[in-house]
Amino acid sequence: MEAQEHWVVRLNRRNRTVFFALMVPVLGTHLVFIQAGLLEWILLALQFLLYPQLAYWRARRSADPLRAEMQNLLIDDVLLGMWVASWGFPLWIAFMLFISTCLNLMIFHGRRGLSKVILAMLTGVLVVALVDGLRFRPDTSLLTASLCMLALTLYLFMFANDAYTRGVALRQSRKQLGIRVEEITSLQAQLQEQASRDPLTGLFNRRHLDRMLAQELAECRRSGAGLTLVMIDIDRFKAVNDSFGHLAGDEILRALADLLLRHAHEGDLACRFGGEEFLWMMPRTPVAVALRRSEALRKEFEAMRVSFEGRDMQTTLSFGIAGFPDHGSEPTLLLQMADKALYAAKLQGRKCIVDAGQLAETADA
Repeated sequence: MEAQEHWVVRLNRRNRTVFFALMVPVLGTHLVFIQAGLLEWILLALQFLLYPQLAYWRARRSADPLRAEMQNLLIDDVLLGMWVASWGFPLWIAFMLFISTCLNLMIFHGRRGLSKVILAMLTGVLVVALVDGLRFRPDTSLLTASLCMLALTLYLFMFANDAYTRGVALRQSRKQLGIRVEEITSLQAQLQEQASRDPLTGLFNRRHLDRMLAQELAECRRSGAGLTLVMIDIDRFKAVNDSFGHLAGDEILRALADLLLRHAHEGDLACRFGGEEFLWMMPRTPVAVALRRSEALRKEFEAMRVSFEGRDMQTTLSFGIAGFPDHGSEPTLLLQMADKALYAAKLQGRKCIVDAGQLAETADA
């Protein structure tokens, strides 16, 4: 089965075809200069017109096209070394062929490519030396030298243009990749934010609370600051649902969430704890301050009228408060103490605030 064409094979086919075609008139002038026979003209045509297509065909049909193409580059060097040696090392031709083959290999192998070029061309020279001996005829005609300069210049321009084109394409690819990474990062942040939010109220959920509470308590232990948890429950919420419907109950939940966000200070964390219960975390806030702020929230909510389908609804709130370090030093214990305080508030007739310190006083009494 024919292997899929590698981009290097396509690139080198074009480069080899163009460069070798440029060599035909250049080297043809040298054959005229040295009065070469018909056989050399035929070999020149085969080498520089037919061979590039044979090299492409070989790499294209190989099981490993890239490896085959790297071998083709070394074969190029061996054959060109043979041409240079058979002509007696004409300086301009030898220079042009050496530089062009260096470009071809060093672009893929770096500095190692230079040693590969030298070794391959020396192999071609050695083959000629063993078959026909070596001669030294460095001269070329002015026309040949001029054409060598022109051909090498054109080839260098083509390489430079390729490098520029690929550089632009690479920058565009990196830019597009950067945009994709930003989009993915933004999407991940949105998904993480959505996973941390209660879809009904928009407040943070219990999962986010557990994570942030552990972090804040660790920071409070290091700094010696306090932290207060305020657990809030909507009084007689079941009665609201039974009387007005669950959609009306949702309006009550959203109204409390909005009010809680307005009362929260920077650094506070407002969460929907579950059902009709909310949790207000106040880092670096003593219990006494949390009591005053909770009372302000309680009174404002009690005075609120929530409208749903033309009917007004009104209810109250109960609060349970626990503070670090007085009422607990671990997240679970602190939440339990706030929950017990909330339960006590319910027992005391609802629409009131109880802090965990009052629980201890009641027990002592």
